[in-house]
Amino acid sequence: MGAPSKRAKKIRVKSEFDLVRLAAAKRPMIRTIGAFAWSIDAIKSSRGQQVIGNFRDAARLAQAMKTDGAIFSALQNRLAPQQGLPRVVVPRSQSAAALRVASEADALFGPKGVGVSRGTLVDINEQMAMHGVGFGVNVFTPRPDGSRVDVELKCWPIDCVWWNATRRCFQTSTENEGTVDIVHGDGRWVIFTNHEVYPWMWGALLPLAVIWADRAFGIRDRSQTGTSHGNAKTLGEMPEGVAIEDADGNLTDEAAALAEVLRTFAADPLPYGLIPSGAKVSQITNATQAWQIFDSIINSNAKDANSVLVGQNGIADASSGNYVKAEMLFGVTENIVESDLGALQSGLLTGTIEPWAAINYGDSSLAPDAIWQMPDADQDARRESIAKNEVAFYAALALAKQHGMRVDQPYVQTLADRYGISPVPVLVAAATASTPSQPAAAPASAAPAAAPASPPKLAAV
Repeated sequence: MGAPSKRAKKIRVKSEFDLVRLAAAKRPMIRTIGAFAWSIDAIKSSRGQQVIGNFRDAARLAQAMKTDGAIFSALQNRLAPQQGLPRVVVPRSQSAAALRVASEADALFGPKGVGVSRGTLVDINEQMAMHGVGFGVNVFTPRPDGSRVDVELKCWPIDCVWWNATRRCFQTSTENEGTVDIVHGDGRWVIFTNHEVYPWMWGALLPLAVIWADRAFGIRDRSQTGTSHGNAKTLGEMPEGVAIEDADGNLTDEAAALAEVLRTFAADPLPYGLIPSGAKVSQITNATQAWQIFDSIINSNAKDANSVLVGQNGIADASSGNYVKAEMLFGVTENIVESDLGALQSGLLTGTIEPWAAINYGDSSLAPDAIWQMPDADQDARRESIAKNEVAFYAALALAKQHGMRVDQPYVQTLADRYGISPVPVLVAAATASTPSQPAAAPASAAPAAAPASPPKLAAV
């Protein structure tokens, strides 16, 4: 048999990258998102465009969704962990060269770095959340003295991007080059996603589209129904045999008089008026309870919006049944946080940091990693459990001694096994030899300095 294969590693080299091309500015085509009146057909059409990987209308829909309070607040929570958790630059190894490269990289990609801003990362994270994929573009700038080439990552507007099924790649339109392919890791483009095949199918926009429509139309209809309930309708009835209009289509004098009274009732807070003889005026009120259905729709969809974006409905608890509440971080379930941060870290490393290292140092073998420091809930739980077990172990040991029981090393071993204590504490054996008698003390002037007394040893009981 042949030797086992080693894990493949890709080392980027300087010759791969055309610095002249990478230093040229690249601007997207100017597109105005604007404000639109969204019908249910328009919403479904824009969602359908994302299904085929076209983000122009989908991006407009995503922006419009942020006018909904429930979606806006859930999206804010989704983006909070990436902004709140500390980001550090980790060297590839502990060699002097790797540490030096990491130190320089920290000025670009660290928490205060100028190569990747908080706003850029937030916008890319929002693209990933709503569309399942985010796009960045690197802008390389050589220093005047030629010593280094700095890089700045910028978010590329997703409404300028679409999937070309024939070429099997994303494409975008630019002002200076027209239509170009988006190739991750070519030095120019960075693609952030957790999926290889149809990543846009994992965007929250797909389920949120109908949720937003239900909430928007439910809020509108609830408002209209509330107006119907809060305002009685005034209806006038002409006397029998009296016409409302004359032959020319104008109101008769009696009808005009009654209409004026009805207008007074509708406009004046203290209405009064006279009606023609034989006419009637009545009020019609909406006494149904149909309005209650709108609250149910609106509240239910608010929970669904939270579930889609942050993994929980926002009010979940463990007060009944066998429901186990998921671990949350900044209001988002930890699995979603780890997924988002993992995609950002991978994209930043392979799409920006490695090309920067290859251009500046010849290859990417010393490229550091920029990572977000996630709290380790499992490790914290283990430490808490160990601390509790140690307290219980020493309490049991002290209780045994207090009751005069024989506490020797085998007993300590058994007790340590019971409480999971490792390493096992060792008792200090009692001194069995008696202290020999001492000769008479010499005169103080001739006596040597006394050695300090040894601390007493703990004897086994």
